[in-house]
Amino acid sequence: MIKSYKIVIIIQCIILLIFSFVFNEIYNDDIQLIPLIQLLVIGFSPLIVLAISIIIQRLIVAVIHSDSTNDEVNKEVPIDKFWKNAFFINVIFGALTFLSSIISSVLKLEVGVVSSDYIYRFFFSLDILMIASLIISLVLRIKDSVIEITKFLGFLMLFIAILIFSFSLYLAVLNVVTVRSYSGDSIIGTLNSVSETEEVATDVEHESEGEGEGEESESDYYGFNEMSFPEVNINGYFKELFEDSSYDNTKTQDLTKNFLSDFLVLEKDQSFTGIRIAIERGFAYDEEIKKVDEKIRRNPEAIREAFDSYNTLLYAFLSNKIYFDSNLNRIVDALIKTHEDIYETENPDERLTKIYKTMIFGAQKEFPNYYYSEIKPYASENVLSLVSKNAETSSEKDNSNAEYASQLNTVWIYSFWARRHKEKNDDVVFEILKEIKQHYSED
Repeated sequence: MIKSYKIVIIIQCIILLIFSFVFNEIYNDDIQLIPLIQLLVIGFSPLIVLAISIIIQRLIVAVIHSDSTNDEVNKEVPIDKFWKNAFFINVIFGALTFLSSIISSVLKLEVGVVSSDYIYRFFFSLDILMIASLIISLVLRIKDSVIEITKFLGFLMLFIAILIFSFSLYLAVLNVVTVRSYSGDSIIGTLNSVSETEEVATDVEHESEGEGEGEESESDYYGFNEMSFPEVNINGYFKELFEDSSYDNTKTQDLTKNFLSDFLVLEKDQSFTGIRIAIERGFAYDEEIKKVDEKIRRNPEAIREAFDSYNTLLYAFLSNKIYFDSNLNRIVDALIKTHEDIYETENPDERLTKIYKTMIFGAQKEFPNYYYSEIKPYASENVLSLVSKNAETSSEKDNSNAEYASQLNTVWIYSFWARRHKEKNDDVVFEILKEIKQHYSED
């Protein structure tokens, strides 16, 4: 039995304060995505610190009572409920953080550090929990006093204690880690946090303003919605995949039209910026495409089967002229060359992992400068020149700054393969891109 809750709490406070000051200037730039073992240790850490405090308290009590008789040692001493509450609230805090780390690992959530000084933040968060436990204990002690006056005040104190508990736990966790489920990513791969940048928002606003002036812009530039190819035979793979008989020839043709006209928004001389913005907007609003994406994205066999089943239909809609006129060939070529840049190195897995970590858990500052500076070392001069030239020639058309667009598109193209590698579908996607290039090269 713990002899004094008060001593345990005081020792715990001293330990946390010491570590907070000691690790004030220690940084770890390489650790962005927290490995499973480290995540579990971090979750268990409040209980570990509490256990260390109890051990030290035991030693102190043993020394204090070393000269005392058994009767004096076993004499019951009244326990201050304030310190007792603080102790058990600490136990609950620790149990919840450990449980959260277990849940994150079971659900395979991607958990990363907020910034490079995460060790300092970590101990500061433990300080937050410690201080919160003392404040909550004080509120509960007040509750015991005021409840004799009126039960309403007692319930009010209890409610305040719950609010402090929830907010402090949330603040402590948020100060250290960021959690992101990878399930929200797409088969095409939209940029993380693009929507948070003012520049991209400005580009879209300019585009919208341009559409409102003069002639009304047609999203179906090539007239895909007027096309029909009933003679093209398909095996109806989506019927089996979705267990939905409505995916007949007509519906798959409508889906193809929608993909080319409304999702990719293909038009003459499409730029990397234009196709990127169209895809981002498409995944935000096109529920049918998102439905297909979620079904096949993490299943290489499904991706392969879907392409083999419907490529003849895709080629029928996307003629040789449209393929080159819309600059889709440039995007396919850029993705293939980017793949070769990465996979022809000695350790492509390491490069892709670093790019992925940069995109998901990189410090979100000076976007896209930070990401571009981190990814540029992996890019070849050939691809950089290709992307830069595309940004310069289309800057006026896209209402975008050429340098900004070049950086953003470079990050987008290289992070494409980092996401495919994470989803374990990079091989099949690369093979499909090569088949598409070969098909139009032969025509």
